[in-house]
Amino acid sequence: MYVQDTEKYPTFGIAQDDKLVGFMTLRQHFPDSWEVHCMAFHADARNMGLGTKLLTHCENWLAERGAKFLQVKTVAATSPCPEYAQTRAFYESRGFIPLEIFPQLWDAHNPALQCIKMLVSANE
Repeated sequence: MYVQDTEKYPTFGIAQDDKLVGFMTLRQHFPDSWEVHCMAFHADARNMGLGTKLLTHCENWLAERGAKFLQVKTVAATSPCPEYAQTRAFYESRGFIPLEIFPQLWDAHNPALQCIKMLVSANE
């Protein structure tokens, strides 16, 4: 599904040594609000600042178009998965604020945590 969605929604990639190592697909819900629909990186390209660089680029792209909010959903801390602890830490360290947990949005083993961030235009 996420591969097909890259054809429907704005998608940005980041390369290292001429190889695509990560991407982010954005989805608009309302004129002022967008969502990180999918963000993925090769394991060997993590913890190098590339995710931050890609997220910053996407935030600037959205702000230039008048977007005010960016949300992301990930697995909540009530799930014991350590990989998602890293994902939550990534978004929280970049200014996303936890907003609500949806225990059944995906399924009982994957409670969804919704986080939100206010976007600021470079012109402001």
